[in-house]
Amino acid sequence: MKDLFPIAAALCAIAALFLTVLPMIWTRQLEGDSLDDWLAVRKTETDDVELLSDAQLRVWDDKDGEQAVQMIEGGASSWRYQIVLVTAVIAATLAIYDRLGAYEDVQITRAIVDLGAASPEDVTELVTRIEQRSSERPKNLDYRSLLGEYYISTGRASEALENFEAILEEAPEAPDVLGRAAQAEFIVNGQALNTRARQRAERALASDPRQKSALATMAMGEFGQGNYIQAIGYMRVLRDLEVPGSEAHELMKSAIAESESRIAQAGTQQAAPSDESSADMTAGVTVIVTLDETVDASAYNGLTAFVIARPAGSQVRMPTAVSRNTIGEWPLTVRLTDANSMAGQSLSALSAVDLEVQVSRNGQPGLVNAVLSGSASNVTLGDAAETLVTLTP
Repeated sequence: MKDLFPIAAALCAIAALFLTVLPMIWTRQLEGDSLDDWLAVRKTETDDVELLSDAQLRVWDDKDGEQAVQMIEGGASSWRYQIVLVTAVIAATLAIYDRLGAYEDVQITRAIVDLGAASPEDVTELVTRIEQRSSERPKNLDYRSLLGEYYISTGRASEALENFEAILEEAPEAPDVLGRAAQAEFIVNGQALNTRARQRAERALASDPRQKSALATMAMGEFGQGNYIQAIGYMRVLRDLEVPGSEAHELMKSAIAESESRIAQAGTQQAAPSDESSADMTAGVTVIVTLDETVDASAYNGLTAFVIARPAGSQVRMPTAVSRNTIGEWPLTVRLTDANSMAGQSLSALSAVDLEVQVSRNGQPGLVNAVLSGSASNVTLGDAAETLVTLTP
């Protein structure tokens, strides 16, 4: 950025040069050739000294008046030009400053695109450049995110947490950032799930039930605390998000098996839940979603609707159950059961829930993404339970 100052100084010098020279040009005195010619003619017409002196005085008076008018008019005109010139120079300086100021951003972007063919030395150099640029532009969330991801992948969890928290100051409900911040804090806290890490993970899952960092944090945290049944719930969601047979899928299968083994070794009376057989497919609630009469239904066909259930009266935002649906027609009817339960939770274990419906245009959950929403409180669950939720913008 310091390279821009010589450029700005040069532009200002050019401006000063023009502002000095141009007024001299614009206000130059015009030659009075016509008056001198008239005086020469008068001298040929008479030898009278008094008449010639009078004629000479008249020429001088006329020249002085003419020059004064020219200087006034020229001065006014020059100031108009000076104002235009100054404005143009300032605009050009700012344009060049902005263009060159963004040059490093462009170069960093190109380096990131070519990262696949980069050597370890190239990666280290790129990270150094991003660190420098981030210090110059601390409000640039893209740089913060890149550094956070790099730090957490290289074991620098405390530095990763610092960057994720800076992003959360600007976007406090971003599920991906909440999940990564929870994961970083979990690591910083010695692989232990403290209150803030848990809350951040739960907030992330409340907006996006499939947020992998939050799911992994909760799975590891519950496993570390000996809550193997809850851990298995999160692990199964993670497993199902991976391609069958992939390394990540097999890793989750192994983690689930280990958790089940520990439950058996502990001799607990509570068996590990099965994937589907233990789910109560009858206890739940049918949610009928309608639109307020002022809403044009056709404008929302094809969008994504999230039907969310939480424990009745609870201040915890993490859902107990979530159903994601593509809107085909109105009213939209959705049945929530244990099949929709979040990891480590069971809808059938509740007697009543608070319901929330969000319609998202971009397919992402969270009220920040909702173009329509509605809710119902203290809805009793049961085999034939049914409730109506009306949506408004």
